[in-house]
Amino acid sequence: MPFREICGQERAVGVLRRAWAGGRLAQAYCFTGPPSVGKRTTAVALAQAVNCLSPVPGDAGSLTPDACGTCRACTRIAAGQHPDVGLVAPEEKTVITIDQIRALAARASLRAYEGSVKVWILDPAHEMQEPAANAFLKTLEEPAAGTLFVLVTTAFSALLPTIRSRCQEVRFAVLGEAPLRTILERHGWRAEDAAAAAAMAGGRAERALALEPDRLGAAPVRLAEEVWGSLGSLPALLDQAERLGKDRAALESALEILSAFARDAVVARFASEEAPGLSAERRALVERTVGDTTLAAILRVHAAHREARQALAWRAQPRLAAERMLLKMREAVWHE
Repeated sequence: MPFREICGQERAVGVLRRAWAGGRLAQAYCFTGPPSVGKRTTAVALAQAVNCLSPVPGDAGSLTPDACGTCRACTRIAAGQHPDVGLVAPEEKTVITIDQIRALAARASLRAYEGSVKVWILDPAHEMQEPAANAFLKTLEEPAAGTLFVLVTTAFSALLPTIRSRCQEVRFAVLGEAPLRTILERHGWRAEDAAAAAAMAGGRAERALALEPDRLGAAPVRLAEEVWGSLGSLPALLDQAERLGKDRAALESALEILSAFARDAVVARFASEEAPGLSAERRALVERTVGDTTLAAILRVHAAHREARQALAWRAQPRLAAERMLLKMREAVWHE
């Protein structure tokens, strides 16, 4: 996928395109940001750009050139079959081992086989074991000519400081709903399903693509109604926490649904009947579910969802995170 087809990361892509066009590419980059927002895709696009056999001029939105996406080099890179572009990913116990880094170092010392630049993508780079990280540092300190390293990570601070200092950081943002809709529609989704999934995905393409189009309507509505309905009874609330907290992925998905519902409840409280993005049917459902809950209470509910997501990011137990969130929701709604 060439640079021009990457959605929602104009700033990061612009930095790379300008550096490439001006002959100012760094020898090592670190792509940082939330998961599933296009970091690895952009790393592949960079590999295509530096090895493309027929670069194309910039389009109307950019004066910098881009990879063609169709030549032999571009298609082989996209398929993961180019001999000069390698991906290093965890193989054993979700970590990148020293043996993998030693193999990378041995190949990186060789001249490019058929491309212009050898490109190595490490994803996720923060999963390097300490011996592997130390071995990789030696390769970074004495890189072979014509070699480009791209480290992909959601935890920049987890990398060795000496590795961070030798990489140019490029930050990636959470995807907005519009780019997510575009991505989903490229995968054949109907526009209305893409819009619904984008609103529930929390800015992550992988999460949006994992949703089932046929269940976008009923399942989220039922979940929101069940959660809000459980707040009046402590036993029902604890049962709901047990269901929501069965596993991390399920709770993350539920939090996106509940957050979207709370946002719609806020809109329904102060926006006009013609508010964009909130249909009359959705408004009626939201108002029926939240009842006479005040705007201040709804905002506290939304804050509880945000805190639960932060807790999961810090590896909290899903069951405890779900229970704490529901208790905060109950306090906001019933004890305002």
